[in-house]
Amino acid sequence: MSTYNPPADKLRPPPEKGMGRALLFAALMHVMLILVIALGVHWKSHPPEAVEAELWAPTAHLAAPRPPKVTPQPVPPEVKPQPAPPPPPVTRTPPAPDNAEIALEKARRLKQQEEQHQAALLAQQQAEKRLAAKLAAEKLAREQQREQAREEKQRLAQEKIAEQRKQAELQKQQELKAEQQRKAEQQLAKLQQQARSDYMKNLMSQAGTGPSTSTGTAAVSSGPSGKYAARLATLVRQNVVFPQIDQIQGDPKVIITVTLDPNSGEVLGTSIKHSSGVPSWDQAVLRAIQRVGRFPADGNGRWYTPMEIKAGPRDEG
Repeated sequence: MSTYNPPADKLRPPPEKGMGRALLFAALMHVMLILVIALGVHWKSHPPEAVEAELWAPTAHLAAPRPPKVTPQPVPPEVKPQPAPPPPPVTRTPPAPDNAEIALEKARRLKQQEEQHQAALLAQQQAEKRLAAKLAAEKLAREQQREQAREEKQRLAQEKIAEQRKQAELQKQQELKAEQQRKAEQQLAKLQQQARSDYMKNLMSQAGTGPSTSTGTAAVSSGPSGKYAARLATLVRQNVVFPQIDQIQGDPKVIITVTLDPNSGEVLGTSIKHSSGVPSWDQAVLRAIQRVGRFPADGNGRWYTPMEIKAGPRDEG
């Protein structure tokens, strides 16, 4: 049985690629490192700069005489001489000023003082003007206040006089109205008395003209019929204007006495004999009677006075 032995070159690992470039890069880095070290050493190895100094003594010293020959003594340590202090600064005396400069400086100072004096006077004058203006304004304000107070007082007095005149005029009108009402009432009373007198005269005349066997029925028959009173009440109710009639509870009645002219039926006066308890309703009925103005005659062509009118909010009209 034979054994196969391969050659030795085939057993070695293959060479790595890029080995030449790596060696070249390493050599380049070493060269750069050497250059950097060389430059650094040269930069730090330059010779130091020399500094020179000279010492000067303030005074000259004479050479000491040669000492006699004596036994040598130990040499004391050398004491370095201390530098002398600097000389004081030289004070220069300024030259004497010229007379022209003195005159100019004096004139400048005088001018400055004059300007300051003028400025102070101007400031004082302005302050005095402001004070005077303030005092004048305060005086004017006080005068205006006094004038306003005087005008207000006069206005109040005039208003009071006008109010007094108005009250006097109103009182006069009320008195005149009361006098006229009193006269009207007196006249109405006279007319009512005259109407009653005429009515009684008519009744008496009718009673006197009857037969001797009369029992007085003529006087009774000469009065207003029941239908006539109902007719007048309906007429009055038709002329009543009272929008709040639905607000009245129940059916309260008002009885009004009406004075008529017995010859024409014209309303001469009215008065409330019995109130309904609702003043607004009573006044509405009175206005309705005045609105009628003239009542129609009875069926016999006559008017009777006084007449009593009864009216309620629930009456038919």
